[in-house]
Amino acid sequence: MPLKRLKSPPAQSPFAPIWEIPLGIEKLSDAETLAGIRKIVLAREPELKQEIKAKPIAGIDDGLTSRWHSFNTFTWNEPPMRQFQEFVRKSYLGYLSALNISRRKCYVQGWANVVRGGGKFAPHCHDQSPYAFVSGNLTVACEDTQTIYYPPYLYRGAPSPKMQVPIQNEPGLLTLFPSTIMHETSPHNGDSERITLAFDIFLQDFDLGGRPGADGMHIVMDDPAGFTGTHVGRAGTVTSGTPLSLND
Repeated sequence: MPLKRLKSPPAQSPFAPIWEIPLGIEKLSDAETLAGIRKIVLAREPELKQEIKAKPIAGIDDGLTSRWHSFNTFTWNEPPMRQFQEFVRKSYLGYLSALNISRRKCYVQGWANVVRGGGKFAPHCHDQSPYAFVSGNLTVACEDTQTIYYPPYLYRGAPSPKMQVPIQNEPGLLTLFPSTIMHETSPHNGDSERITLAFDIFLQDFDLGGRPGADGMHIVMDDPAGFTGTHVGRAGTVTSGTPLSLND
């Protein structure tokens, strides 16, 4: 997997911060799959908004993003979504391999984001706990927007153009990054929707609020022992459901 490595300037003192951020970059070039994902997300959007209470996050008060906590796109079984899931899984394994990191049992929760006229995500990160691992984002549809990353130690409580690393969004672009990294997006001013699929990969079956399995929203992403991913309920108990082909 191609990596974009963001590195700190050479330290000029023994106390200066030293950091390196590896971004994994892959491209899903199948336009038919992307069109299928777009159709699925827009069809599910009204139902999910009606069923799930919004919890404002990252500057989004309403919409699918504010309902990320109660659904999981890795349990959606439509063929385009299955192709997305397998693409993420292969890219994730490639990311670990490129960084020489061993596979470990992990869990995944994914959600969809739909942004319209002038909307944007405020600076946020996905996890800064001791178990922080990997997050990612696939752009499904967009018009001239960027996802902007901020290196650690340089955020200083407010974003600064001098400290940002922008990645130009384009349909099919997948970015994998450490869950600790602060990031935001530029405003979406296009006429059509900006649609992305985001996800977090966890080393333990707990969400960021400490709830086991996010009330049943997590599934096994990868397990070197060979377990085939299925729906994982509270406290990691396996429930019935269609197996996901997320392992070798």
